[in-house]
Amino acid sequence: MSDYADSLNPNPAANGASRARAKVEPKLKAAASSAQDAYDSLREVATDAANETTTRVKDFAAQAGGQIQRRYDDLEAWVQLKPAQAVGVAAGVGLLLGLLLRGGSTKTIYLRDAG
Repeated sequence: MSDYADSLNPNPAANGASRARAKVEPKLKAAASSAQDAYDSLREVATDAANETTTRVKDFAAQAGGQIQRRYDDLEAWVQLKPAQAVGVAAGVGLLLGLLLRGGSTKTIYLRDAG
């Protein structure tokens, strides 16, 4: 009976297209649904990873802040115990940084020929 219905339709290409669409459409819907599920899963994994990373960074920052504070307290106590050495070390570090940051000379020297 399909052949008879096809023979009544003046445009057989439209008939073939609608049959192909009927076959392909469910597969496309299934693929779209699968892609949406994969996207949702990936999004959930990425969100979890971002939250875990944020937590780890905050913990690390808190630990680093605590260590810096302890080091500063130790340095402050050392300066109070040995102020002369602290001034000497500060002067040496300042001189070294000054020499390193000074850069090259900006003076231009012109030489004349003796002739």
